[in-house]
Amino acid sequence: MKDKDSGEKYRRITEDKLYPLLWRMAVPSMIGMMVSAVYSLTDTYFIGKLNRTELTASVGLVFAFIAIVQAVGFWFGYGAGNFVSRQIGARKINEADKMTSIASALAVVTGIAAMMLGFVFIRPLAILLGAGTSSSLMDTTLSYLRITLITVPVMLLANVLYNVLRLQGAAKDSMLGMLVGMLINMLLDPVFILIFKMEVAGAAIASLCGQMCGTVLLITRMGKNGNTAVRLSMVKPQLSYIKEILAGGAPNFCRQGISSISAIILNNMAGKYGDAVIAGMSIATRIVQMGYALVIGFGQGFQPICAINYGAGKYERIKKCFRQTWFTATFFLIVATAVFALWTDTLCGMFSADETVLGCAGDILRAQCISLPFMAYYILIGMQLQNIGRFGAATCVTIAQNGTFLIPIALIMTIAGGYAGLVWCRSASDICALLFSIVLGSRISGKYINKKAGMA
Repeated sequence: MKDKDSGEKYRRITEDKLYPLLWRMAVPSMIGMMVSAVYSLTDTYFIGKLNRTELTASVGLVFAFIAIVQAVGFWFGYGAGNFVSRQIGARKINEADKMTSIASALAVVTGIAAMMLGFVFIRPLAILLGAGTSSSLMDTTLSYLRITLITVPVMLLANVLYNVLRLQGAAKDSMLGMLVGMLINMLLDPVFILIFKMEVAGAAIASLCGQMCGTVLLITRMGKNGNTAVRLSMVKPQLSYIKEILAGGAPNFCRQGISSISAIILNNMAGKYGDAVIAGMSIATRIVQMGYALVIGFGQGFQPICAINYGAGKYERIKKCFRQTWFTATFFLIVATAVFALWTDTLCGMFSADETVLGCAGDILRAQCISLPFMAYYILIGMQLQNIGRFGAATCVTIAQNGTFLIPIALIMTIAGGYAGLVWCRSASDICALLFSIVLGSRISGKYINKKAGMA
């Protein structure tokens, strides 16, 4: 039955009409990404109801740590998932099962080790995140971190299973597991934060409960509906598989890891202007992520189509699907930018009543609207390069926005322009990263897709 289901999945992805297929693959991922974006705002929203700036700021600081954990999870998940997709395209199902099992075990072991190290060095970690600006901010950040550390092994496993399912075309199964976990978290947030008055500790407990429920559901979807299975008998350390995981997922790890590092650097820069600026920057960043969530979700629908068709040698199909994805995603960003620009004050006002916080959040959000409409190509070309196995080029693209360009630009602009430099540094780095991705992406795609399509 499994071979029959996987064969039908292969036929659908390599033969069905592209644009309807793209939407079928993308809608569950888009729903999941939008829920994820709303979920990232939930803690900030309910903590904001307490009208204490240090609490809102601590949520932004710990989010940078959570992003690092997610970066590792996506590293393992994308590395395994890309390999699994190509093996499905080549009809090597046993190899796909073996990779799924090894990646899951790697996530659990890494998560336990990270949790233990985090407890040993929890205060230095809080200082690194930017909590050293005041004693009140340190106390709230430590309260949030202690419980968040317990979540790490579960979070890593969930990210691996989610991405392995999604990249093999099981968009509904992957979305269901993530969606359930996040909804439980969102429902428990007001209970623990407002009713039980546990403040940031309540937010962390709600997250732990949601992550556990979502992970259990993801585990139940493995091995069903033609999905690859997690088998303990296949969990054997094999260097070739570990290398594939680390190389294949490196672009995602570098992108999310460098994003977290840049967030820590920016938080420390913002700390020079007070906790209110940290809180405002955190709010603006979460709102902008709502726009990016649409593009990333739609792009995730493109990824299994790209990877499986590349494994099957159908290059012209990849070219056509990329164009359709790019044009649609650009439309999403134009609409999102219009909403952000027209309702800046309303959106920011949902998360704080402090005028200083709202002023900073509004400044940063308006600045981001300058570059946001043009960023679809940048996101999608990084995905395509990774899916066709061009990991080095994909890594160069994915770290450009928040690493190669943002960190030096932020340092230069804040030295030269102070607060104004902090406000505008992200938009400046976005434009530089986009231009870089166009040059590199078009060259690599021409060599490995366009040229092969012409020869087919």
